[in-house]
Amino acid sequence: MKKIAGVITILLFFLSFANAQEPKYTNNSFARLSYITGNTYIQRAADLEYEEGIVNMPITEGDRLGTTDGRAEIFIGKGNYVRLDHNTKIDFLNLPKKGDDLIQIQIWSGNVYFSINSLEKEKDIEIHTPDVSVYVLDTGLYRIDMRENAETEIFVFNGLVETAGETGSALIKDGQRLEAIEGRFTSRPTKFMAVIDDSFDRWNEHRDSQIRKHLAKQYLPEELEDFEYELAEYGDWTYVSPYGNVWVPGGVGVDWRPYYNGRWLWIPLSGWTWLPYEPWGWATFHYGRWHWSIGVGWHWIPTTIWGPGWVGWYSGYGYYGWAPMSYWGYPGVIINNMYYGRYSRSYYPYNSRALTVIHKNQLRARNVSKVALSQDSVKKLGKISLSKKAPAIRPSKGSISVQKLDGKKVFLHSKDSTVKYEPGKRVTRTSSRKPGPASVDSKSIKKDTARNIKATQERKIIKKRTGYPSSPSISVRNYSKIKTKKSSSTLSRIYNYISGKSSSKYIKSSSSQSSSRGTTSKKIKSSSQSKSSRSTSSRTSSRSSSSGKVKKKK
Repeated sequence: MKKIAGVITILLFFLSFANAQEPKYTNNSFARLSYITGNTYIQRAADLEYEEGIVNMPITEGDRLGTTDGRAEIFIGKGNYVRLDHNTKIDFLNLPKKGDDLIQIQIWSGNVYFSINSLEKEKDIEIHTPDVSVYVLDTGLYRIDMRENAETEIFVFNGLVETAGETGSALIKDGQRLEAIEGRFTSRPTKFMAVIDDSFDRWNEHRDSQIRKHLAKQYLPEELEDFEYELAEYGDWTYVSPYGNVWVPGGVGVDWRPYYNGRWLWIPLSGWTWLPYEPWGWATFHYGRWHWSIGVGWHWIPTTIWGPGWVGWYSGYGYYGWAPMSYWGYPGVIINNMYYGRYSRSYYPYNSRALTVIHKNQLRARNVSKVALSQDSVKKLGKISLSKKAPAIRPSKGSISVQKLDGKKVFLHSKDSTVKYEPGKRVTRTSSRKPGPASVDSKSIKKDTARNIKATQERKIIKKRTGYPSSPSISVRNYSKIKTKKSSSTLSRIYNYISGKSSSKYIKSSSSQSSSRGTTSKKIKSSSQSKSSRSTSSRTSSRSSSSGKVKKKK
């Protein structure tokens, strides 16, 4: 009888981990705040509070991300990155989910780089501003600047995009730029030549080079290859049978354990989600499993399914606890320097070095390692049982406040004014942006320019909730005969080199004269354009030295 009861207990224990509810998200449903300098803030969807952005913070559909005096990089999956300049604000309108790979991003202010290295389907990435909508047709490097005088400027260093506005759509190719105001194109696509012109250009190029310097994917599966560069920087790979190559973190203390140095966040899509403070923690705590062994210590076994936190949970006596799951689907146990990856007894041993326990009111503590109970305190709790079910609670709404960043309140900076985010309001447009012209003076448009604009001024396309609709006639398939020339843009050639699209090892000027994002044709005149705007958007000419090197703008 006891034997039968034991078998039933083990079976129920196993089923508690196996019968997990199928998640509604995919590996790419969560963007990652992958790198920051200075101050960054985030506002969750349907939340009125702001919080400070930190590396590895997950970003979900509906979230707003912004910078003040800092810059931010967001990984959106499959080798694709979004990079924000100072004083920039964007919304993630849509992120991939099951059966839908669409990414929609709304830019409200500032400057944004898009480094797109993978695109399964054209127009799966949409970028919207109050002035224009951009549909990505091919991999490439793109920059979108929002001017303070109600103007959006689009640069295509490498790639192909459709820009849609009130008067139709236009195609922008390698080395071309376009401006739009309130849905109207103020110029046709014009050529530009670029050097690394400002600090944001240099920062973007540096981030790209850092990410691409580990081009050889030696250890990780294709789904995780984007993280090989950071794992190579912070640890080493070794072989452990029967799992194959495993990753061992460097610089961790003897009392360190997985899911210990960080905190739990409540995210509606995934529930309680671990936010690791280790810079390498995104891949190792949301994918794979952790094991321990003598001589190696803690090591990570790669697997390819994203999860909010691969742990077994304990709940009882006013406490929560957890232990990292093993490769075999059981909470791992370490006792007397022995690791058990298939520990299936009814109760989890209190003296396991893999276990972390906290008071229930500290589930949202800023750092779990500071509030975790000692082993002697855990012993007093008695018998502990773990299951895969996370705590069935969600945080209550606190009082509305503007979060502080390094002692400063969150502000939206502009040259004309400083607008503070008011509690309870989701700012959707900066007041410093002046309204654009009601119409463009057609008399100032040259005949050849007018012919190149897709639609006449009389045609008006209704703007949808997210932006201007894409034209069905604009497709890579319809432009198969277009073979764009090799761009003379320095940034484009850098992008080609680091992404493996060019065999050239050195970047040289193809001409003795280059223009720093200067156009080769005239813009459509507009009464709203100011001298300051023109000096910012258009790049002054500079001559390179006789050695052929591009002269950088100081």
